[in-house]
Amino acid sequence: MSAPDTVLKVADLGVSYGAATAISRLDFEIRRGEFVAILGPSGCGKSSLLNAISGLMAPSRGRVVVDGDELYLPRSRDPRLGYVFQAHRLLPWRTVKQNLEIVLAASDVPRETWDARIDEILGILHIAQFRDSWPMRLSGGQRQRVSIARALLVDPSYILMDEPLSTLDEVTARSLRQELTGICQRTGATVVFVTHSIREAVYLADRILILTRGPSTIFEDYRVPIERPRDYDDARIAEVEADIIRRIQAPWGLGPAEERQSA
Repeated sequence: MSAPDTVLKVADLGVSYGAATAISRLDFEIRRGEFVAILGPSGCGKSSLLNAISGLMAPSRGRVVVDGDELYLPRSRDPRLGYVFQAHRLLPWRTVKQNLEIVLAASDVPRETWDARIDEILGILHIAQFRDSWPMRLSGGQRQRVSIARALLVDPSYILMDEPLSTLDEVTARSLRQELTGICQRTGATVVFVTHSIREAVYLADRILILTRGPSTIFEDYRVPIERPRDYDDARIAEVEADIIRRIQAPWGLGPAEERQSA
């Protein structure tokens, strides 16, 4: 039985490509307003998981339920999601406003509310002044802010973020991490955030779903024991990061050779 505020439920999820299995079995739930990071070694099936929970690819086994509606059934509706990728994926021949209108045109948001909605979201992200700018005249961080705005526009059930800060310089990435926590608190957004950075996951997330090596299962559903607001340079974040590294070394095959042999 799911909690009444469960937004996403994944049950007995498996993904295979012919004879190759990417995901062995995943079971988890995400509640409304939670920020959940997905952490796992390269090749463990993170992309397959995102494809399955976004409605893009039916799993080989198991169920994906969004707001009480199971995906991949004949009667299933497409989930109302936002998606932020590593690359901004903005059309360079359209202004910021025109890029955002593409998303709204594919939604059921009433046309008469578009301008107000765009202004509101751009204001939250501190980029309202770039409403009529061309994307390629913006900095990398500003373009990624537009990508986040695009994901928030349609009031999604949850937002999938696939390493959205990995291509930015560290100063810009730090600024956006801080912005992101504030945005989520102000909007109540539910976020599933894939990252390879343990420190980033600890700073941003309420929970971290740590996956095993592929074919993946959940090694640990780790609740971050640090209250908000958080400081990226807080010694407690470094301590939690070190604790997670200690936990995953052997399961990920990263420990000394003798530990790997005995594991």
